[in-house]
Amino acid sequence: MKSPYETWRDKARAFLAAGIRPEHADWQDALLRERLPTTLREPAEDLPRVPASLVDLLKRAACHRDPARNALMYRLLWRVVRNGRGILRDAADDDMIGVTHLAKAVDRASHKMKAFVRFRELAADDCVRYVARFAPEHDVLMRTAPFFVDRFAAMDWMIVTPDGIAHWDRATLRHLAPDPTMPVPGTDAAESLWLAYYESIFNPARLNVPMMRKEMPVAYWKHLPEAARIPVLIADAMPRAGRMVEHTSPCAGGNIAARAPLPRAPSTLDACRRCALWERATQAVPGAGPRDAPIMLVGEQPGDEEDLAGKPFVGPAGRVLRRACDDAGVDREAVYVTNAVKHFSFEPRGTRRIHKTPAQREIEACRSWLDQEIDTVRPQVIVALGASALFALLRKRLGVAAARDTPLMHGSGARIVATYHPSAVLRAPDEQARAATFEALAYDLRNARALAGLVRPAPSAA
Repeated sequence: MKSPYETWRDKARAFLAAGIRPEHADWQDALLRERLPTTLREPAEDLPRVPASLVDLLKRAACHRDPARNALMYRLLWRVVRNGRGILRDAADDDMIGVTHLAKAVDRASHKMKAFVRFRELAADDCVRYVARFAPEHDVLMRTAPFFVDRFAAMDWMIVTPDGIAHWDRATLRHLAPDPTMPVPGTDAAESLWLAYYESIFNPARLNVPMMRKEMPVAYWKHLPEAARIPVLIADAMPRAGRMVEHTSPCAGGNIAARAPLPRAPSTLDACRRCALWERATQAVPGAGPRDAPIMLVGEQPGDEEDLAGKPFVGPAGRVLRRACDDAGVDREAVYVTNAVKHFSFEPRGTRRIHKTPAQREIEACRSWLDQEIDTVRPQVIVALGASALFALLRKRLGVAAARDTPLMHGSGARIVATYHPSAVLRAPDEQARAATFEALAYDLRNARALAGLVRPAPSAA
């Protein structure tokens, strides 16, 4: 069997050799090679070479199911051959954008295939064969099959799709024509073990149903044995999370998610869909503190621990902030703390979720929530912890270092004190830099206390 790219390439070569312009190329003509002049049925010897990067892009895009892909790919190839390789470096070129979009969709389909193919044991006459049935979004079987060869080299397996069959016999990978009668077992002896393992690694404290459905689309569930258990696991998630909290000491080590308190009841903020951050976050994190607090502290966004707890500044940066408040004579419980962005923005890295600075559009999307908090609390002083908080409050970009020496006012009439985010202390490169950043933070908090007219609390009796 030819790959989708090889089928396209043969016609594209014939078109190029015949000098057929993209607008005149008929991709529906199955008798193309017979109708071309005899001298042009094979590619001309002097057909120009194309960059390897373009070949790779076209190989990926050719697997897309869009019927317009052939014409789009040929138009890009024609232009590169005629006008030079500069087109490939033009990020605004419509044809490059279109072909790249197709290629990325194919990459995603290949990734889904790697993630969601499930082999089942089929007893054959002379061997034990493992068979999987799968229906990829695009024609990626031939492109993705080598992954399974590398991973299951010692198995005799077949992957059956509507586009064809991939068969590995421990020595040779062959691609066969589609066969809808190919038997696929409904279950096997190892499936119960896999289901037990799947349930054991399911973490209810990190359950995010919208994100799960996005990464594991329902269209693939019919081929996943664990899919039948998912509704039950979702329904039992809240009680399981509660039992995890009850039986785990808050001082114990281990996974933070296992120690996370139960998510609070959904609020209007949880229903916010003004940006895409809600899809991956566990929950929205509103502000917390007295509704008549004279000082409001505004950070950037929740972190990993805040996302799980549903409360602001409870993680490492929160602990730094509490120490700085103590140093500055600010009663941490008497101030209102919140963030410019209410959902956790992160990048997955293995089993960890790494903080990602929110984009301007995400800060803009959350601005009305911050304005509501300011209107409700009516603070005398707002402390902007970092550049993102400054942007959310002032609607313009200012560096923290310059803003610290600039008198600033919020539209509500509150004074703004700019300072570093507590996480800047944690990210400082050495002990000296950490001490200097912490001292700057504490100094600015003392300034905020003075502007709010607060008296430094007396030290507690020994």
